[in-house]
Amino acid sequence: MKNFKVLKKYWNFFFSILIIALLIPLLSESLEKVLVITAIIIVWNILGIILKDFIKSSFLTLLLILSFNITYQLPCSVFGIQLADPYVNGIIVNYLIPTISILDLGVFLLLISMCSQRKIDLKWKGFSFIKIFLILGIYLIIQSVLKSSFLSFFNSIRLLLYVFTFYNLLKNLKEIFDKKMYSRILIGSILLVIFQGILALLQFSGGSSVGLSFLGESQVVNGMVGSSFLELSGALYLRGYGALPHPNIFSGWLIFNILLGWYLFDNMQRRRDYSIVLMAISSIVLILTFSRISFLVCGIIWLSFVIKVFVNAKNKNFVFLGLISERVLNLFTNGDTSWNDRVNLMRTSLVMIKENILTGVGLGNFTSSMEENIPRSDKGILLLQPVHNIFLLIVSEIGLVGTGLFSTLLYFFFKNRKWSLRFVMCLASIFIIGTFDHYLFSLPQGLGLFFLLIVI
Repeated sequence: MKNFKVLKKYWNFFFSILIIALLIPLLSESLEKVLVITAIIIVWNILGIILKDFIKSSFLTLLLILSFNITYQLPCSVFGIQLADPYVNGIIVNYLIPTISILDLGVFLLLISMCSQRKIDLKWKGFSFIKIFLILGIYLIIQSVLKSSFLSFFNSIRLLLYVFTFYNLLKNLKEIFDKKMYSRILIGSILLVIFQGILALLQFSGGSSVGLSFLGESQVVNGMVGSSFLELSGALYLRGYGALPHPNIFSGWLIFNILLGWYLFDNMQRRRDYSIVLMAISSIVLILTFSRISFLVCGIIWLSFVIKVFVNAKNKNFVFLGLISERVLNLFTNGDTSWNDRVNLMRTSLVMIKENILTGVGLGNFTSSMEENIPRSDKGILLLQPVHNIFLLIVSEIGLVGTGLFSTLLYFFFKNRKWSLRFVMCLASIFIIGTFDHYLFSLPQGLGLFFLLIVI
């Protein structure tokens, strides 16, 4: 009994020691990465002790690590047992390698913090979240077994972790946010956007990554296959990655910060105008990503925000400016082929859905299930990536049955929510980005952004 009380009182220290011990295999890969993760664990403990609330500490830590793509790839085979086959037509595909993200750790920290403070909703009576959650969990596990896919099982556990954690975060949101918490989030978010903006500017101007791989920066070079760059006016430009795996995901994170700034503007009573600084800086940094869909979303958000403020303001003197660049214009000319690539991937997904309409091919198995239907770009490059549409991707991977269960779980996120223009813009952002990209469902950072946009 005494040992149990000690464990309950100092659970965070015991858990931290366990996590640090699990980092030992990473030492041979990157000492710097181990030190960064250890520093994050220490920061989490310090914040929890200072705030006397590990749920708040975990949420702040989650926002901190959301923009850092620190990962560890699990081995594809253990003791001769193959866990995953990352090759398609002899080409290795990163999407087929089970990968643990620092964001997974952050979400887990938030979950155990809510468990330790008994802030978990386990209501069973009636049409409840926990019932549908368990049914979806059983369905995904059975699907993984039938498909004999460890990758599908691994991704299923991640999806269930995120759904359960963010649902309970939504339930406890009012207790987490207070006046001081708003200020901490605002200051921290502004500093993070500035840091990522400087990193993206260095990448754009230098034409390559700057060597911060231990923070999750992708190893990219302007003009190299696998790097995201563009040609404007006859010159090549490397798009800004920040410390995220792709410029599009970086732009999604910036869109989240714009909407987070709007959320803080609506809820802060003092100095709320400073939240507009977060919105403005995020919008400026967004230019470095050259993501046209995010430009569109950004414009819609700002237009909606200005109209809302204009309607509610006594002094109605506002000016709204727009930006039209060559990067946007070539979407409607022959200067860009990304639209054709997306259409070809959509066609492949429709074939996949037709053949596996009820149960899908398994979470994370989209690229391995293309088989002879792998599309090619206009330059003849195999498009070994998920369909750039989360709605088609979800149906492709978990079928109509899984999609129905997942959609039912999302209903509980919207139930009893207060609908506002800002919340509508959050959903519109998910819809627009999700229609033209896949990361909101296929990657940990995307899942984090997806659920955070729903929660705020």
